[in-house]
Amino acid sequence: MSTTFCSKPTPRQAMEWVKETGNGQRRLLFSESAEARLKQRHIARRQVLEALRHGLVSEPLHADARGDWRCSVSWFHAGARLTVGVVFKSGDGGDLSVVATLVEG
Repeated sequence: MSTTFCSKPTPRQAMEWVKETGNGQRRLLFSESAEARLKQRHIARRQVLEALRHGLVSEPLHADARGDWRCSVSWFHAGARLTVGVVFKSGDGGDLSVVATLVEG
């Protein structure tokens, strides 16, 4: 289970984490609902990674009820807008994981 962050990450730091995840430098997990939406909407994981690498923040960084920080990142792929909701989770060993929770067209 995740632990809460000591202080709020800066928007710049959050975008750095998102870009690192898109480049494969950080761990990326998909929620079950995101997996189902990917399949339902015929969206490839490559498209999600591209959105994380090149996307812009469409929903600002904010804390959720569990103490995790989240934001949304959007990018256009083949003329269609792709929005990926990301949650930053801090693990027991201090490792940061990025969880794709929502994938919208």
